Amino acid sequence: MHQHDRCDHDHAHRDLAMHEEPLDAANQSLSDALRASFGILKLIMVVLVVLYFFSNVRRIDSHEQAVVLRLGKLQPKTYEPGLIWAFPFPVDEIIPLPTKSSNELSVDSHTFQRTPDEIGKPLSYIARGSGGLNPALDGALLTADAGLVHVQWKISFKVDDLIAYVSRFHTRGLEAAEELIRTLVETTGIHVASELTAQEMIRTRVSDVQSEMMRRINEGLTTLESGLQVTRLELYEPTPPIPVRQAFDNTQRAENTKEKKIQDARKDANKRLNEAAGAAHERLVRLLDEIDGIEKLPEGPGKDRSIQELQAESDRMLLEEVEGRAGRTIRDASSYLSVMVSRMQGDLELYRTLLPEYQRNPELLIERLWERARQALLANPEVIKIFRPAGAQIRLKIPFDPEQARVQEEQRLKEEEFDPSKLRPQRWGIVGPVD
Repeated sequence: MHQHDRCDHDHAHRDLAMHEEPLDAANQSLSDALRASFGILKLIMVVLVVLYFFSNVRRIDSHEQAVVLRLGKLQPKTYEPGLIWAFPFPVDEIIPLPTKSSNELSVDSHTFQRTPDEIGKPLSYIARGSGGLNPALDGALLTADAGLVHVQWKISFKVDDLIAYVSRFHTRGLEAAEELIRTLVETTGIHVASELTAQEMIRTRVSDVQSEMMRRINEGLTTLESGLQVTRLELYEPTPPIPVRQAFDNTQRAENTKEKKIQDARKDANKRLNEAAGAAHERLVRLLDEIDGIEKLPEGPGKDRSIQELQAESDRMLLEEVEGRAGRTIRDASSYLSVMVSRMQGDLELYRTLLPEYQRNPELLIERLWERARQALLANPEVIKIFRPAGAQIRLKIPFDPEQARVQEEQRLKEEEFDPSKLRPQRWGIVGPVD
């Protein structure tokens, strides 16, 4: 019995061993497969973790800058162009913005409304009736002289302070920044126009208006901590209301004509002064004006002395520095004065020489001098000598001399100019004795 049971036990053990052996191989394969799967899964998880850790790597273009929001809070650091890394979302958020490029904006709140056919045409091609402006449609600026001016503004702006810009506009976008600049342009334009005339706004001070507008707008943007900066502002097509534009243009042409005539007169005056006195005329005119100004002052202890000093300086300039016609006239007058003084001194010496002879025998001296003058006259080859027989009458017919007429005409044409030679005798008679 026991032997039978033992045999049955051995038989069952052998059967169990026979069935367990293939099960261990399958388990081993399953275990190996699971182990490999878990290894691959770990590797994938590591790769995913690494990819997630570096998922917020971004390249910033050359025209951009970037800031980072960490858990919704703006960080103070600004990132320049290149690769930047931040913690993965939702921890960090990279916000790139084009800060190196300019944005363009047109503001037409201060101009009249145009029809679709008039858009893009020059103002000279736009014509309207004589009716007034429609406040609901047409905009304009009121100037200091109670005039109206239509103006269009063209603005270029950029992000100057990225931190301030993102703090104010990152949730609202570029449209909010443009609206802020548009509001500043409209209000600043009203203030600037109220300080100038329509003529200055349209013609004479356009560059000043542009620079002043840009300065005030940038001050406003800085005060508001907007992070924006206007880089260019153009006053485009400033014009008066179309119904009065023709009259305004006529006034402008008249002003231009007046200004041109004033400039031409100044040029002519400067030319004449240069011809009259040379390069020293400016200082000489100032000196003479100063003398006139002092002469109009009330009498005082130093008035005469100042006038004398200034007159002495003007006399020195006239003699030493003045050129042109005045200088030549002064030099000719000085030369003529020297010649006349020298001749008068010679006449005086001759008079003193002949005076004793005249006192001794005046008739003899006069006869001798007259004979000497007659001989000199007859010896002159230019003198025509005619011998008249005693008792005969001679009639002389003097024809018209064209050469003399030419000389007289030349003298008439030059009568406005001072010619020192006119003051000199054409011929000098013999007065003293001839050696």
